[in-house]
Amino acid sequence: MALRESLRSMDLERIALTPIFSGMIVISARNLLTQGSASLHTGGIVKVLTMLYGGMLVAFYVLFVALLLTRSDAKAASPEILPRIAAYAGTFAPFLLAFAESMTVPPSLSVIAVSIQALGLGFTLYSLAALRRNFGVAPQVRTLVRKGPYRYIRHPLYVGETVVLIGAVLMGPSWQKMAILIMIVTLQMYRAIQEERLISAHLPEYAEYMTWTKRFVPGLF
Repeated sequence: MALRESLRSMDLERIALTPIFSGMIVISARNLLTQGSASLHTGGIVKVLTMLYGGMLVAFYVLFVALLLTRSDAKAASPEILPRIAAYAGTFAPFLLAFAESMTVPPSLSVIAVSIQALGLGFTLYSLAALRRNFGVAPQVRTLVRKGPYRYIRHPLYVGETVVLIGAVLMGPSWQKMAILIMIVTLQMYRAIQEERLISAHLPEYAEYMTWTKRFVPGLF
């Protein structure tokens, strides 16, 4: 019984994810340094945008870990296993894109694609910063955030991540990448619905918040 209570009081998500994403900080920082060295010899708008995106990616992983370490305790968590599986699958599935086939695209499309990635990641960072100590991966309840992009939509983090993935697909389109994108979007939609159900059950003010915000697109959806 004491062991069960001890495990319940521990933030297992923080313990499991902190070392993984700390490793991603190292990997993304190393990639950024490599890109920076290469750009000294080649240059070009795509290289500049890629370095910008790489720097933002390092910032994303740093912020991800920082928020994991400093977040407040959850007031409630989903008792169901499927929403948790979907949450972690949605978090790690984007890494599958690295193993998918890619087509060579013209420079003009590369510029568009990396620009989309940078814009999406910028919005993702903005959304993460707004969450602060309320950040979580699996469905959990802390406090209701109504600032930043959360003034207009309920799941800006998923929107930003999806935009990044669209840019990644455009960088080297293939049917494999499209299948991965569709799978991730489906997972994110499921996560959003499950999170709303959980939060609605524990925060009475969430019902009012839902009446004047949209799920993903302001004024539309």
